[in-house]
Amino acid sequence: MTQLPLPSPPFPRPAPAVLRVPRQAVRGRGWLLAVLGGLWMIEGRVLSRGTDYSASPGGHHAHLVVWIAGLLVAACVLPWAHLATRAAAAVVVSWSATGYLLTAGQHVPVWGVTESAALLALLGVVVWRTEVRAAVPLGTALAAGVLAAPVRDAEALGATVVAYALVVAAVTAAGLCLRHRDVERARAVAAARDAERRELAGELHDFLAHHVAAMTLLAKATGPVARDERVAASLRDIQEAGDEAMTSARRLLKVLRQERAHRGPLPGLDRTAELVDGFRAGHPGTRVTWSVGPGFDAGLAPELAASVHRIVGEGLANAARHSPDASAVEVTLRRSGERLFVSVRNNGAPAHAYAPRAPEDTGGLGLVGLAERADAIGGSLTAGPLAGGGWEVLAVLPVRQ
Repeated sequence: MTQLPLPSPPFPRPAPAVLRVPRQAVRGRGWLLAVLGGLWMIEGRVLSRGTDYSASPGGHHAHLVVWIAGLLVAACVLPWAHLATRAAAAVVVSWSATGYLLTAGQHVPVWGVTESAALLALLGVVVWRTEVRAAVPLGTALAAGVLAAPVRDAEALGATVVAYALVVAAVTAAGLCLRHRDVERARAVAAARDAERRELAGELHDFLAHHVAAMTLLAKATGPVARDERVAASLRDIQEAGDEAMTSARRLLKVLRQERAHRGPLPGLDRTAELVDGFRAGHPGTRVTWSVGPGFDAGLAPELAASVHRIVGEGLANAARHSPDASAVEVTLRRSGERLFVSVRNNGAPAHAYAPRAPEDTGGLGLVGLAERADAIGGSLTAGPLAGGGWEVLAVLPVRQ
Protein backbone atom coordinates (compact mmCIF):
# COMPACT_ATOMS: atom_id res chain seq x y z
CA MET A 1 0.00 0.00 0.00
CA THR A 2 1.37 3.44 -0.90
CA GLN A 3 2.57 5.51 2.03
CA LEU A 4 0.28 8.50 2.44
CA PRO A 5 1.22 11.93 3.80
CA LEU A 6 -0.36 12.71 7.13
CA PRO A 7 -3.38 14.96 6.57
CA SER A 8 -3.46 18.12 8.62
CA PRO A 9 -6.38 20.37 9.53
CA PRO A 10 -6.92 23.20 7.02
CA PHE A 11 -7.20 25.64 9.91
CA PRO A 12 -6.56 25.46 13.66
CA ARG A 13 -9.50 24.43 15.79
CA PRO A 14 -10.57 27.46 17.82
CA ALA A 15 -10.76 27.36 21.57
CA PRO A 16 -14.31 26.98 22.87
CA ALA A 17 -14.12 30.22 24.86
CA VAL A 18 -13.32 32.40 21.85
CA LEU A 19 -16.33 34.10 20.27
CA ARG A 20 -16.00 34.23 16.51
CA VAL A 21 -17.94 36.94 14.68
CA PRO A 22 -18.97 35.80 11.18
CA ARG A 23 -17.24 37.76 8.44
CA GLN A 24 -20.54 38.38 6.65
CA ALA A 25 -21.90 40.06 9.81
CA VAL A 26 -18.87 42.37 9.95
CA ARG A 27 -19.30 43.28 6.29
CA GLY A 28 -23.01 43.95 6.75
CA ARG A 29 -22.31 46.21 9.70
CA GLY A 30 -19.71 48.10 7.68
CA TRP A 31 -22.17 48.74 4.87
CA LEU A 32 -24.80 49.91 7.35
CA LEU A 33 -22.39 52.33 9.02
CA ALA A 34 -21.33 53.67 5.61
CA VAL A 35 -24.96 54.31 4.67
CA LEU A 36 -25.70 56.00 7.98
CA GLY A 37 -22.58 58.16 7.65
CA GLY A 38 -23.58 59.23 4.16
CA LEU A 39 -27.12 60.07 5.31
CA TRP A 40 -25.75 62.09 8.21
CA MET A 41 -23.50 64.16 5.95
CA ILE A 42 -26.30 64.81 3.44
CA GLU A 43 -28.71 65.68 6.23
CA GLY A 44 -26.24 68.16 7.67
CA ARG A 45 -26.01 69.94 4.31
CA VAL A 46 -29.79 70.08 3.97
CA LEU A 47 -30.29 71.34 7.51
CA SER A 48 -27.67 74.07 7.07
CA ARG A 49 -29.27 75.41 3.89
CA GLY A 50 -32.96 74.65 4.18
CA THR A 51 -34.24 77.30 6.60
CA ASP A 52 -34.00 81.03 7.12
CA TYR A 53 -32.83 81.27 10.70
CA SER A 54 -33.73 84.94 10.97
CA ALA A 55 -37.42 84.12 10.44
CA SER A 56 -37.38 81.33 13.01
CA PRO A 57 -35.75 82.31 16.31
CA GLY A 58 -33.98 79.32 17.73
CA GLY A 59 -34.31 77.39 14.47
CA HIS A 60 -30.58 76.86 14.25
CA HIS A 61 -30.74 75.20 17.66
CA ALA A 62 -33.47 72.86 16.41
CA HIS A 63 -31.45 71.87 13.36
CA LEU A 64 -28.38 71.31 15.51
CA VAL A 65 -30.37 69.09 17.87
CA VAL A 66 -31.64 66.97 14.96
CA TRP A 67 -28.16 66.65 13.48
CA ILE A 68 -26.43 65.73 16.74
CA ALA A 69 -29.23 63.30 17.65
CA GLY A 70 -28.70 61.55 14.32
CA LEU A 71 -24.98 61.19 15.02
CA LEU A 72 -25.49 59.85 18.55
CA VAL A 73 -28.17 57.35 17.55
CA ALA A 74 -26.06 56.15 14.60
CA ALA A 75 -23.16 55.65 17.02
CA CYS A 76 -25.37 53.23 18.96
CA VAL A 77 -25.14 50.85 15.99
CA LEU A 78 -21.43 50.40 16.77
CA PRO A 79 -20.65 47.45 19.09
CA TRP A 80 -19.27 49.54 21.98
CA ALA A 81 -21.60 47.91 24.54
CA HIS A 82 -24.26 45.23 24.90
CA LEU A 83 -27.07 45.48 22.36
CA ALA A 84 -29.72 46.23 24.99
CA THR A 85 -27.58 49.01 26.44
CA ARG A 86 -27.01 50.60 23.03
CA ALA A 87 -30.72 50.34 22.17
CA ALA A 88 -31.67 51.99 25.48
CA ALA A 89 -29.16 54.79 24.85
CA ALA A 90 -30.60 55.37 21.36
CA VAL A 91 -34.13 55.55 22.82
CA VAL A 92 -33.03 58.12 25.41
CA VAL A 93 -31.30 60.29 22.79
CA SER A 94 -34.19 60.11 20.31
CA TRP A 95 -36.93 60.86 22.82
CA SER A 96 -34.86 63.63 24.41
CA ALA A 97 -34.51 65.33 21.01
CA THR A 98 -38.22 64.90 20.27
CA GLY A 99 -39.20 66.23 23.69
CA TYR A 100 -36.94 69.27 23.32
CA LEU A 101 -38.28 70.14 19.85
CA LEU A 102 -41.92 69.73 20.86
CA THR A 103 -41.48 71.67 24.09
CA ALA A 104 -39.63 74.51 22.37
CA GLY A 105 -42.13 74.55 19.52
CA GLN A 106 -39.39 74.14 16.93
CA HIS A 107 -40.92 72.14 14.08
CA VAL A 108 -38.17 71.00 11.71
CA PRO A 109 -39.19 70.05 8.14
CA VAL A 110 -36.32 67.53 8.07
CA TRP A 111 -37.33 65.02 10.76
CA GLY A 112 -34.04 63.19 11.23
CA VAL A 113 -33.51 60.67 8.45
CA THR A 114 -30.24 59.38 9.92
CA GLU A 115 -31.80 59.04 13.35
CA SER A 116 -34.82 57.15 11.97
CA ALA A 117 -32.64 54.80 9.88
CA ALA A 118 -30.43 53.99 12.86
CA LEU A 119 -33.48 53.40 15.06
CA LEU A 120 -34.90 51.03 12.43
CA ALA A 121 -31.62 49.11 12.26
CA LEU A 122 -31.53 48.76 16.03
CA LEU A 123 -35.21 47.76 16.06
CA GLY A 124 -34.60 44.91 13.62
CA VAL A 125 -31.57 43.60 15.51
CA VAL A 126 -33.28 43.92 18.92
CA VAL A 127 -36.32 41.97 17.73
CA TRP A 128 -33.99 39.38 16.18
CA ARG A 129 -31.34 38.78 18.82
CA THR A 130 -32.42 40.14 22.21
CA GLU A 131 -34.18 38.08 24.87
CA VAL A 132 -37.96 38.40 24.82
CA ARG A 133 -38.22 40.18 28.17
CA ALA A 134 -35.88 42.91 26.88
CA ALA A 135 -36.99 42.86 23.23
CA VAL A 136 -40.61 43.81 23.97
CA PRO A 137 -40.00 47.11 25.85
CA LEU A 138 -36.96 48.10 23.81
CA GLY A 139 -38.65 47.27 20.50
CA THR A 140 -41.74 49.26 21.49
CA ALA A 141 -39.66 52.28 22.50
CA LEU A 142 -37.58 52.14 19.30
CA ALA A 143 -40.67 51.84 17.12
CA ALA A 144 -42.31 54.74 18.93
CA GLY A 145 -39.15 56.81 18.43
CA VAL A 146 -39.32 56.26 14.68
CA LEU A 147 -43.04 57.12 14.56
CA ALA A 148 -42.44 60.28 16.61
CA ALA A 149 -40.04 61.72 14.01
CA PRO A 150 -42.76 63.07 11.66
CA VAL A 151 -44.62 64.58 14.63
CA ARG A 152 -41.78 67.09 15.02
CA ASP A 153 -43.18 68.85 11.95
CA ALA A 154 -46.62 70.34 12.52
CA GLU A 155 -47.24 70.31 8.77
CA ALA A 156 -46.46 66.62 8.31
CA LEU A 157 -49.09 64.75 6.33
CA GLY A 158 -51.00 61.82 7.81
CA ALA A 159 -49.83 59.69 4.88
CA THR A 160 -46.24 60.25 6.01
CA VAL A 161 -47.01 58.88 9.46
CA VAL A 162 -48.74 55.88 7.89
CA ALA A 163 -45.70 55.25 5.66
CA TYR A 164 -43.41 55.34 8.70
CA ALA A 165 -45.72 52.90 10.49
CA LEU A 166 -45.58 50.48 7.55
CA VAL A 167 -41.79 50.64 7.50
CA VAL A 168 -41.67 49.95 11.25
CA ALA A 169 -44.02 46.99 10.80
CA ALA A 170 -41.90 45.59 7.95
CA VAL A 171 -38.67 45.84 9.95
CA THR A 172 -40.31 44.24 12.98
CA ALA A 173 -41.67 41.40 10.84
CA ALA A 174 -38.23 40.83 9.31
CA GLY A 175 -36.66 40.63 12.77
CA LEU A 176 -39.31 38.18 13.94
CA CYS A 177 -38.75 35.99 10.87
CA LEU A 178 -35.00 35.88 11.53
CA ARG A 179 -35.67 35.09 15.18
CA HIS A 180 -37.98 32.23 14.23
CA ARG A 181 -35.39 30.89 11.78
CA ASP A 182 -32.70 30.87 14.47
CA VAL A 183 -35.00 29.15 16.97
CA GLU A 184 -35.87 26.44 14.45
CA ARG A 185 -32.21 26.03 13.57
CA ALA A 186 -31.28 25.64 17.24
CA ARG A 187 -34.00 23.03 17.69
CA ALA A 188 -32.82 21.14 14.61
CA VAL A 189 -29.21 21.19 15.85
CA ALA A 190 -30.31 19.92 19.27
CA ALA A 191 -32.34 17.17 17.61
CA ALA A 192 -29.38 16.14 15.46
CA ARG A 193 -27.12 15.94 18.49
CA ASP A 194 -29.73 13.97 20.42
CA ALA A 195 -30.12 11.53 17.53
CA GLU A 196 -26.36 11.02 17.38
CA ARG A 197 -26.24 10.38 21.12
CA ARG A 198 -28.95 7.75 20.74
CA GLU A 199 -26.97 6.14 17.94
CA LEU A 200 -23.88 6.15 20.17
CA ALA A 201 -25.94 4.56 22.95
CA GLY A 202 -26.89 1.73 20.63
CA GLU A 203 -23.32 1.23 19.49
CA LEU A 204 -22.13 1.27 23.08
CA HIS A 205 -24.61 -1.49 23.85
CA ASP A 206 -23.33 -3.58 20.96
CA PHE A 207 -19.73 -3.04 22.00
CA LEU A 208 -20.35 -3.81 25.65
CA ALA A 209 -22.50 -6.81 24.81
CA HIS A 210 -19.56 -8.52 23.12
CA HIS A 211 -17.11 -8.04 25.97
CA VAL A 212 -19.52 -8.51 28.87
CA ALA A 213 -20.91 -11.69 27.27
CA ALA A 214 -17.38 -13.04 26.86
CA MET A 215 -16.59 -12.17 30.48
CA THR A 216 -19.79 -13.83 31.71
CA LEU A 217 -19.20 -16.99 29.69
CA LEU A 218 -15.61 -17.19 30.92
CA ALA A 219 -16.72 -16.86 34.52
CA LYS A 220 -19.46 -19.44 33.99
CA ALA A 221 -17.05 -21.94 32.43
CA THR A 222 -14.30 -21.40 35.02
CA GLY A 223 -16.47 -21.45 38.13
CA PRO A 224 -17.25 -25.23 38.22
CA VAL A 225 -13.57 -26.19 37.87
CA ALA A 226 -12.27 -23.77 40.50
CA ARG A 227 -10.80 -25.63 43.47
CA ASP A 228 -11.05 -22.77 45.91
CA GLU A 229 -14.63 -22.12 47.01
CA ARG A 230 -13.93 -18.42 47.47
CA VAL A 231 -12.72 -18.16 43.87
CA ALA A 232 -15.79 -20.03 42.64
CA ALA A 233 -18.06 -17.71 44.63
CA SER A 234 -16.31 -14.67 43.13
CA LEU A 235 -16.75 -16.06 39.64
CA ARG A 236 -20.45 -16.63 40.30
CA ASP A 237 -20.74 -13.04 41.47
CA ILE A 238 -19.01 -11.89 38.29
CA GLN A 239 -21.41 -13.92 36.19
CA GLU A 240 -24.45 -12.49 37.99
CA ALA A 241 -23.10 -8.93 37.73
CA GLY A 242 -22.49 -9.39 34.00
CA ASP A 243 -26.03 -10.70 33.45
CA GLU A 244 -27.50 -7.78 35.40
CA ALA A 245 -25.37 -5.30 33.47
CA MET A 246 -26.57 -6.68 30.16
CA THR A 247 -30.19 -6.63 31.32
CA SER A 248 -29.89 -3.01 32.45
CA ALA A 249 -28.14 -2.01 29.22
CA ARG A 250 -30.89 -3.60 27.10
CA ARG A 251 -33.59 -1.93 29.20
CA LEU A 252 -31.99 1.52 28.92
CA LEU A 253 -31.38 1.07 25.20
CA LYS A 254 -35.02 0.15 24.67
CA VAL A 255 -36.08 3.37 26.40
CA LEU A 256 -33.64 5.49 24.40
CA ARG A 257 -34.41 3.94 21.04
CA GLN A 258 -38.10 3.09 21.09
CA GLU A 259 -38.51 4.32 17.53
CA ARG A 260 -35.79 1.95 16.23
CA ALA A 261 -36.09 -1.34 18.03
CA HIS A 262 -34.08 -3.38 15.52
CA ARG A 263 -30.50 -2.47 14.73
CA GLY A 264 -27.99 -3.96 12.38
CA PRO A 265 -24.46 -4.90 13.34
CA LEU A 266 -21.84 -2.20 13.79
CA PRO A 267 -20.34 -1.25 10.41
CA GLY A 268 -16.64 -1.88 9.83
CA LEU A 269 -14.10 -0.83 7.20
CA ASP A 270 -15.56 -3.26 4.68
CA ARG A 271 -18.88 -1.42 4.76
CA THR A 272 -17.03 1.91 4.61
CA ALA A 273 -15.38 0.77 1.39
CA GLU A 274 -18.85 -0.12 0.10
CA LEU A 275 -19.91 3.48 0.82
CA VAL A 276 -17.07 4.78 -1.33
CA ASP A 277 -17.85 2.31 -4.11
CA GLY A 278 -21.49 3.36 -4.05
CA PHE A 279 -20.52 7.04 -4.27
CA ARG A 280 -18.18 6.25 -7.17
CA ALA A 281 -20.94 4.40 -9.02
CA GLY A 282 -23.41 7.24 -8.46
CA HIS A 283 -20.96 9.91 -9.71
CA PRO A 284 -19.30 8.49 -12.80
CA GLY A 285 -17.83 11.88 -13.75
CA THR A 286 -15.99 12.26 -10.44
CA ARG A 287 -12.62 10.69 -9.73
CA VAL A 288 -12.98 9.03 -6.31
CA THR A 289 -9.83 7.97 -4.43
CA TRP A 290 -9.97 5.56 -1.49
CA SER A 291 -6.75 5.27 0.52
CA VAL A 292 -6.19 3.38 3.77
CA GLY A 293 -2.87 3.79 5.51
CA PRO A 294 -0.93 0.79 6.81
CA GLY A 295 -2.03 -0.47 10.19
CA PHE A 296 -5.14 1.69 10.27
CA ASP A 297 -7.51 -1.13 11.24
CA ALA A 298 -5.07 -3.01 13.46
CA GLY A 299 -6.98 -3.74 16.65
CA LEU A 300 -9.58 -1.09 15.78
CA ALA A 301 -12.38 -1.07 18.34
CA PRO A 302 -15.90 -1.59 16.95
CA GLU A 303 -17.15 1.83 18.08
CA LEU A 304 -14.23 3.54 16.32
CA ALA A 305 -14.87 1.60 13.12
CA ALA A 306 -18.53 2.65 13.29
CA SER A 307 -17.51 6.29 13.81
CA VAL A 308 -15.19 6.14 10.81
CA HIS A 309 -18.04 4.71 8.73
CA ARG A 310 -20.39 7.53 9.77
CA ILE A 311 -17.82 10.26 9.16
CA VAL A 312 -16.93 8.99 5.69
CA GLY A 313 -20.61 8.60 4.78
CA GLU A 314 -21.49 12.12 5.90
CA GLY A 315 -18.40 13.57 4.23
CA LEU A 316 -19.37 11.99 0.91
CA ALA A 317 -22.97 13.17 1.30
CA ASN A 318 -21.69 16.66 2.11
CA ALA A 319 -19.54 16.67 -1.03
CA ALA A 320 -22.45 15.54 -3.21
CA ARG A 321 -24.83 18.09 -1.70
CA HIS A 322 -22.67 21.21 -1.45
CA SER A 323 -19.95 20.66 -4.09
CA PRO A 324 -21.73 19.18 -7.13
CA ASP A 325 -19.07 20.62 -9.44
CA ALA A 326 -16.24 18.67 -7.79
CA SER A 327 -14.24 16.54 -10.23
CA ALA A 328 -12.23 14.68 -7.57
CA VAL A 329 -13.03 13.33 -4.10
CA GLU A 330 -10.36 11.85 -1.83
CA VAL A 331 -11.16 9.64 1.16
CA THR A 332 -8.06 9.10 3.29
CA LEU A 333 -7.78 6.99 6.44
CA ARG A 334 -4.48 7.31 8.28
CA ARG A 335 -3.17 6.23 11.66
CA SER A 336 -0.37 7.99 13.48
CA GLY A 337 0.50 6.67 16.90
CA GLU A 338 -2.60 6.82 19.06
CA ARG A 339 -4.62 8.97 16.67
CA LEU A 340 -6.77 8.21 13.64
CA PHE A 341 -7.17 10.77 10.84
CA VAL A 342 -10.28 10.49 8.68
CA SER A 343 -10.32 12.96 5.79
CA VAL A 344 -12.86 13.49 3.01
CA ARG A 345 -11.70 16.13 0.50
CA ASN A 346 -13.11 17.45 -2.73
CA ASN A 347 -11.89 20.07 -5.18
CA GLY A 348 -15.27 21.76 -5.64
CA ALA A 349 -16.16 25.29 -4.64
CA PRO A 350 -19.10 25.25 -2.20
CA ALA A 351 -21.14 28.42 -1.95
CA HIS A 352 -20.14 30.96 0.72
CA ALA A 353 -17.00 29.05 1.68
CA TYR A 354 -14.87 32.12 2.26
CA ALA A 355 -14.45 31.59 6.01
CA PRO A 356 -13.87 28.56 8.26
CA ARG A 357 -17.02 27.53 10.09
CA ALA A 358 -17.88 25.29 12.98
CA PRO A 359 -19.98 22.23 12.11
CA GLU A 360 -23.11 23.84 13.59
CA ASP A 361 -22.63 26.88 11.32
CA THR A 362 -22.25 25.03 8.03
CA GLY A 363 -25.98 24.81 7.31
CA GLY A 364 -26.34 21.02 7.39
CA LEU A 365 -27.12 18.97 10.47
CA GLY A 366 -25.10 15.86 9.60
CA LEU A 367 -21.82 17.48 10.59
CA VAL A 368 -23.36 18.62 13.87
CA GLY A 369 -24.07 15.02 14.80
CA LEU A 370 -20.60 13.93 13.74
CA ALA A 371 -19.02 16.67 15.85
CA GLU A 372 -21.05 15.41 18.81
CA ARG A 373 -19.89 11.83 18.10
CA ALA A 374 -16.23 12.85 17.78
CA ASP A 375 -16.38 14.88 20.99
CA ALA A 376 -18.04 12.00 22.85
CA ILE A 377 -15.08 9.70 22.15
CA GLY A 378 -12.47 12.36 22.86
CA GLY A 379 -11.77 13.47 19.29
CA SER A 380 -12.50 16.52 17.16
CA LEU A 381 -14.05 17.31 13.81
CA THR A 382 -13.48 20.31 11.54
CA ALA A 383 -14.97 21.28 8.21
CA GLY A 384 -13.76 24.11 6.02
CA PRO A 385 -12.11 25.31 2.81
CA LEU A 386 -8.59 24.27 1.81
CA ALA A 387 -5.85 26.76 1.06
CA GLY A 388 -5.49 25.58 -2.53
CA GLY A 389 -9.22 25.33 -3.15
CA GLY A 390 -11.79 22.73 -2.30
CA TRP A 391 -13.33 21.55 0.95
CA GLU A 392 -12.36 19.04 3.62
CA VAL A 393 -14.11 17.25 6.45
CA LEU A 394 -11.41 16.08 8.85
CA ALA A 395 -11.86 14.03 12.03
CA VAL A 396 -9.11 13.23 14.51
CA LEU A 397 -10.05 10.31 16.76
CA PRO A 398 -8.07 8.79 19.62
CA VAL A 399 -7.34 5.08 19.39
CA ARG A 400 -7.89 4.87 23.15
CA GLN A 401 -10.12 7.14 25.26
